[in-house]
Amino acid sequence: MGDNAPQYDYVKRLHFIFWPKGFELSAEWFFKLKEFDSLGKMKASHLKVIKEQEGRLSKLSDKRQEQISEASTLKSELLSVQQSYFETEKKMNTCEEQASRLHSIGGDQAKIEAFKQEAADLENKLFEYIERTEVIQASLEDNKTFLAGLENTLKEIELEVNQEVQENQTGISQAELRMKLIKEELPPNFKATLESTLKKNLAVGSFTRIDNGSCFFCRYKISRTDESEIDMQQLLKLCPQCSRIFLPYGS
Repeated sequence: MGDNAPQYDYVKRLHFIFWPKGFELSAEWFFKLKEFDSLGKMKASHLKVIKEQEGRLSKLSDKRQEQISEASTLKSELLSVQQSYFETEKKMNTCEEQASRLHSIGGDQAKIEAFKQEAADLENKLFEYIERTEVIQASLEDNKTFLAGLENTLKEIELEVNQEVQENQTGISQAELRMKLIKEELPPNFKATLESTLKKNLAVGSFTRIDNGSCFFCRYKISRTDESEIDMQQLLKLCPQCSRIFLPYGS
């Protein structure tokens, strides 16, 4: 190496002081962990879209069921009103017949008037039933029109939702495949740590960083030594409090 040998040895010594043995490999694994984290977030994003799309369809389906239930209630009420109408009409006819019979035989006038009054009251009741029947039938017609429009809307939205869900499911499958491959590529200690952390199903992911001397997620205070080992030496470490894996800055 000639005259450059002393300078080379000095640089080499600095390399081992500031960049520990295996640093390059460790950096590569952390890059893969970062990619794994990004893929996990991408998967979560796809799942969120699917949930939102299915929610759109669910709301419309619930609305349709409400309209069907409302129609069923209206039909039951219509049958009840019609039955009451027929029974009331029968009673009114009976009262009119009684009044007519008593009048023909010269019966008690007070009783005749009582039967006539009861018949008149029952006739008024019949008009109420007729009005209620018309209201119910109008409501049923409105319900039928609304339900027909809703069915058409459901078909259109269902096509949109199915397409959106399919696209996002494809994205999820691709992300899961790449995540699986990354796990297979990791060395045993990284793989074991990752799988152990994933089993905990931590909210918002399994990874964190050091932010102003603390864990970004749980704000647990990290020592200067740990911070140096994580960010400078790129050692694999977990947060003592939330158990997330620290990703070094620059990875």
